[in-house]
Amino acid sequence: MDFFTHLLIGLIVASLADGSNLYLYMALAVFMSQLPDLDFIMSPLWKWLPSIGHHGITHTPVFVFAASALIYAAIAVFAEISDISVLLVMLLTGSLHIFGDFLGTGGVPLLYPFNGRYFKLSIDLGIDALLMLFSIAGIVILFSAYLNYPNYPDARSVAIMLGSLYILYYGSRVALKFCQKQRPENMGFTALPTKNPFRWKYARRIETEGDIKILLKTREGVKTFTIPKERRERIEKCEDLVYTYWHPLVQGEMRFFEYPCYKKICQGGRAEITWNSAESGKVIEVHVTLEKGHLMVDKRFRSKKFFWP
Repeated sequence: MDFFTHLLIGLIVASLADGSNLYLYMALAVFMSQLPDLDFIMSPLWKWLPSIGHHGITHTPVFVFAASALIYAAIAVFAEISDISVLLVMLLTGSLHIFGDFLGTGGVPLLYPFNGRYFKLSIDLGIDALLMLFSIAGIVILFSAYLNYPNYPDARSVAIMLGSLYILYYGSRVALKFCQKQRPENMGFTALPTKNPFRWKYARRIETEGDIKILLKTREGVKTFTIPKERRERIEKCEDLVYTYWHPLVQGEMRFFEYPCYKKICQGGRAEITWNSAESGKVIEVHVTLEKGHLMVDKRFRSKKFFWP
């Protein structure tokens, strides 16, 4: 979920809170709605500490509860404010950030530290440009209501309307995905969202003791990507580049994706592999080259085609 959608959902929660500290609610809602993405600041450490990578420890209920409790205690001691709504706003806005990312394709480790598995619904893209534009407009409308511009209803009513639209949007996405998965030709495959809200991609993961097979439906038919579970320290030929899926730099970008795919080039002296995933497509790619016996994992780039396929 994008920055603006997280932000607007936080402001909606603050607008609906009962109590006399509205501006404090709003400030804390803005802060807590963005706090889990603190992991971006720690990106230089992702290679050595995977747990703090994006959608890592900061995207867990444990982190949100601990951060909310510490901030609430500090406010109670130094500002002498013991309004329980302050704590509830922080808990709810932080939790809704995690829930928003749970709705997307990246997933979040909900059971950390007991289980590192990533959970997700994959009903919308991690960053949906159309939803982002709606959220930006919603922020403008909500603040306009607070400023009492002519012809605007009160801010609480605006917040309820915007919140209802979010619920309607995600509810319809869930229903659409369920209907797509029930079609006979899609049985056994998972429906994954695309930039077009009416188009879905279909992928299937088959895991054995020796490898992971990713089946992806394309216009040319079903493509299969096989990833051996064996982890080789030395990659000596182009055909072995598929083993670099387990390389720390590759895992740092793709460890929370369930359907990894790749394109390999072994011709004309070129030895390279480009990793992405069925969930993210070309939004996240990790480029690996083999040159004179040395691996280079030095390219990560994002597609500029955010609005429509």
